[in-house]
Amino acid sequence: MAKVVCVLYDDSVDGYPKSYPRDDLPKIDRYPDGQTLPTPKSIDFKPGSLLGSVSGELGLRKYLESQGHTLVVTSDKDGADSVLDRELPDAEIVISRPFWPAYMTAERFAKAPKLKLVVTAGIGSDHTDLQAAMDKGVTVAEVTFCNSISVSEHVVMMILSLVRNYIPSYQWVVKGGWNIADCVERSYDVEGMHVGTVRRRPYRPCRAAAPETLRYASALL
Repeated sequence: MAKVVCVLYDDSVDGYPKSYPRDDLPKIDRYPDGQTLPTPKSIDFKPGSLLGSVSGELGLRKYLESQGHTLVVTSDKDGADSVLDRELPDAEIVISRPFWPAYMTAERFAKAPKLKLVVTAGIGSDHTDLQAAMDKGVTVAEVTFCNSISVSEHVVMMILSLVRNYIPSYQWVVKGGWNIADCVERSYDVEGMHVGTVRRRPYRPCRAAAPETLRYASALL
């Protein structure tokens, strides 16, 4: 049976909320381009639970152990004596998150003779030495498109935060004041502006703000 090493970020320092604004998630069957969402036969976690931290374990433990596999979960990934390095010699699968990646270097591939699969639980493979993976016959995989909507929403949030001078205004409130002139002196409407983004996904939510011009580039130049 396989040994799976999962590198995830630490849990919240302040603990997780006891309650949330809503008890369920919106039901989505497919994305705007027609791609359908995964349809597993069953899950053993509540949708909306934070699975990316060490306590969430990506929702994998119950399933993997029921199939006879071993799951090791850690946030300790840096340095020669890290938990990740100590578990590599008999690991067959390594999973990590894009913002807390397990850097799979040629040296680490050399330590992992049984390794068959390196997975990013998200998007990206720049933390993996792809040549070393090919030399060792290790498959490198990611979850394509899984965070495309989130990134698009993040782009729109940043555009509005910058144009409306949100962060400096928030800092005035945190300091205990409400100096309106300082808040609005560099605050503008998006309406009538010329907005450009990389990739098309943020195009639709931006359009609702009625900018004068809205352009996107298919890739960074």
